[in-house]
Amino acid sequence: MSKAELMRRLQALAFAKTETELYLDCHPDNKMALEYYKKLLKELMSVTLEYEDKYGPVTAGGGTLETWDWIKGPWPWNPDFETEEN
Repeated sequence: MSKAELMRRLQALAFAKTETELYLDCHPDNKMALEYYKKLLKELMSVTLEYEDKYGPVTAGGGTLETWDWIKGPWPWNPDFETEEN
């Protein structure tokens, strides 16, 4: 996946995670939703690690923490984010 595709996948998974959390707040006994949530968490972690491995941290606490890479740009909300090749 390209950098932009990987970020879009990350964003979609994060959105689905939040929506599932909200659903589980109202339906805490729904076993199927809980299993789906667990699956989302694993995939989100996997995609996050892949992204951070290739392109740097997604959050301030992400990445290797050997150096403070969080400030190296561009950040996902910058207009030139998708055009920069790392």
